[in-house]
Amino acid sequence: MVLPKATAAAADLAPWFGRPHREAGAAPTLCRHRVAAAWGGALLTAAPAALLLGLAAATGSEPMALGLAGLALTSLALEVRRLRSVARVAMVHRDNLARLAAPAVARLVAETDPSTLRAGWEQEATVLFADIRDFTHLCETVSPGDVAAFLAEFRCRVAEAIEAAGGLVDKFVGDEVMAVFGVPHAGFGDTDRAIAAARSLAAAMLGWTRERGRTGLPPVRIGIGLHRGPVFVGAIGAERVEFTAVGDTVNVARRLEQMTRTTACDCIVSEAVVRDATSCEARIIAVQPVRGARAVLRLFAIALAT
Repeated sequence: MVLPKATAAAADLAPWFGRPHREAGAAPTLCRHRVAAAWGGALLTAAPAALLLGLAAATGSEPMALGLAGLALTSLALEVRRLRSVARVAMVHRDNLARLAAPAVARLVAETDPSTLRAGWEQEATVLFADIRDFTHLCETVSPGDVAAFLAEFRCRVAEAIEAAGGLVDKFVGDEVMAVFGVPHAGFGDTDRAIAAARSLAAAMLGWTRERGRTGLPPVRIGIGLHRGPVFVGAIGAERVEFTAVGDTVNVARRLEQMTRTTACDCIVSEAVVRDATSCEARIIAVQPVRGARAVLRLFAIALAT
């Protein structure tokens, strides 16, 4: 490490090293203070605390050793203050991100290299879509503020059920939620966890309906669609970036959820879900093409009551 060049004031180092040199008329003590002040700032800028402590231990002059030790402690204190400031800024950024995304997404974005997020990756995942039945009718007789409060309560209950089952809330759009299981890393049992989340969602809505019934409010029912297959995962967008999963699998899962509106089934799943689940009591309800799917699918209904 190269130290800064000595200034005019710093040139008067002789008294520190035993050479009889000082300005005419200047007291030795005052001269030494001026030297210490001049070199102090330079050393704090150029030398880390460890180097200063090493110099303090190597010098034979007690005043010089004490001065360097003091500079070392000051340098260390400044570094600690800087690191604390950096940690506070990082914490604020994480907190702000957590307010705009699911906690798991916030952690993933914070811990993953930005270039990796933008490049994205393909993997197998189980996708869940859920939507409130007759949401428009529910909102017809209440104020916009009441609708906002209703959606906030709905999203809170949904996120709790999905995350407790090990899923990742990808996004909320109005009264609809999309969740993925197996992101960012696919694992054994992802589909079982998705089915468990579907059942937990149904149970949460049933409990909420009972609470609302005590005050004369209408019930809350949901339709759920599940599909499993390859998805692309990553940060998508230019200026406004969104971390999400996309692909044919996502489209099919949403179509299955939409089909619950015209059938007597609260949860429709694809054959891929039934095959991947370790235990799933399902009954076949149709063999038909699904808009967005690449082939004719065998569709199943599963009971959500446990």
